[in-house]
Amino acid sequence: MFNSPFITIILIVLALVGVFIFCYQTGVDYEKFKKEGIRTEAKILSKEKIGASGTGNTRFRMVVEFATKNGTVSVTTKRFFTPEDLIKIMRNNTVVLYYLPQDPQQILLMPSEME
Repeated sequence: MFNSPFITIILIVLALVGVFIFCYQTGVDYEKFKKEGIRTEAKILSKEKIGASGTGNTRFRMVVEFATKNGTVSVTTKRFFTPEDLIKIMRNNTVVLYYLPQDPQQILLMPSEME
């Protein structure tokens, strides 16, 4: 039964639907942060390498601190960074991010927007 081409096709279709939903949700989140979020530069308090991809990108767990109109906020986040992004980040030990004003704990790191 599991060797049937019909089952294989169904599994492939389900995998493609899953990838499509993931990509769509990522785009929705990105647009939400760009539209409703506030752009700021955050100071990196600590960073710890926790992994790497096969393409040379490095995954870090970072604690960042930034100012909001309600005070200073510290957030822990995880993200893959390209070598080019790491050069920009290491220069000033800061990173550009967007945060939602109603919940500053939700952030989107955007090192690609750094100069």
